[in-house]
Amino acid sequence: MKNLQAGGFLFVGGAIIMTVTHFGQVIPILGGVCALLGVGMLLYYLFSQEGKY
Repeated sequence: MKNLQAGGFLFVGGAIIMTVTHFGQVIPILGGVCALLGVGMLLYYLFSQEGKY
């Protein structure tokens, strides 16, 4: 359950960073990477058996 929550927070935090910041080009890209990593973690832990295949 902790990994599922971590993936959710990473996705939401990355999406906020991606859309809200006004600090040039690098910060929104890093936010997008965080959001994609969070989505990947969410999908992995939702469709796996306790984080295992």
